Amino acid sequence: MTSFWLLLLCAIGMVVAQDVNPGQALYHYGWYNAIDVAFIILAALSLRGRANRGLVIATFGAAIVVFTGVASGLMGPDTQTVIGAPGASVRNDDVGGTFVFPIAQSNAPVELQRGNGVTTIGGGRRYTGGFVLWQEPRTVVYVDVADAKGNHLTITQPTNASFLSPVLLMQQSANIAGMDIRVDTFSVPALRRSVKAVLFSEQQVAQLRSNPPIIGRPAVLFAVSDNADRQVPNGIGLVPSGDRKLIGGLLLRGTVGIYPEIVIASAPYLPVLLAGVALFIVGVATQLQPSLSMRLRRM
Repeated sequence: MTSFWLLLLCAIGMVVAQDVNPGQALYHYGWYNAIDVAFIILAALSLRGRANRGLVIATFGAAIVVFTGVASGLMGPDTQTVIGAPGASVRNDDVGGTFVFPIAQSNAPVELQRGNGVTTIGGGRRYTGGFVLWQEPRTVVYVDVADAKGNHLTITQPTNASFLSPVLLMQQSANIAGMDIRVDTFSVPALRRSVKAVLFSEQQVAQLRSNPPIIGRPAVLFAVSDNADRQVPNGIGLVPSGDRKLIGGLLLRGTVGIYPEIVIASAPYLPVLLAGVALFIVGVATQLQPSLSMRLRRM
């Protein structure tokens, strides 16, 4: 009977893993779910001629667990990340609600609004239907722009939902000299300038051999262009995070920080999963009861 219990535990473990460590791509692979089903089938086949009530209940409970895992793995959507600008509201039909992002506060939680209810996502996982949600920190760049005299200038982000936000979400990526970097753009309407911002991590900056060298800090490379998308004189400069530098007639500061994003992953429907686990435990207890009673009598 040892192999029977091992098969059931493996089948249940492969499903419970989807809740313990959600968001992994392998949960959606056909072979992963086929192996899980195979464990249950092999366990059931091993019962031929020796099934009893406890073993049947345990097998039925494990089968329910596997069903929820396979349904989540094969029919649930791939893991997705919801990114929003400060103060933005982003609708997500999978969870049937709207995510409301905080106003430029790196440690503030995101709220999920559905109907008349509000769920706070920050601070732990939240289960809803066949999904699990959690909040993660995202690296962003807080931008400040002034003219050569130090007068503050307003920036706009034509491609961003939060048009006037000073926070660059760095959603685009590029590969330069083998480095995977993140890129974003913004405009300075008062001076008719557009600026491309390229984010370099601390490790990437160390490979750039800048003069003077930047040590222990990330940096932002700014490239300033005019309305015709032509680079302006002296329009490229690398600025350490938090510092200010005159580039192409603009005083630019890029401060690297964090801002929340939401991860949505398919997960086994929790009530059905718990019901299956409970049935499995009942089956185990039923199976153990006669042997326990016999030992007590011997004592």
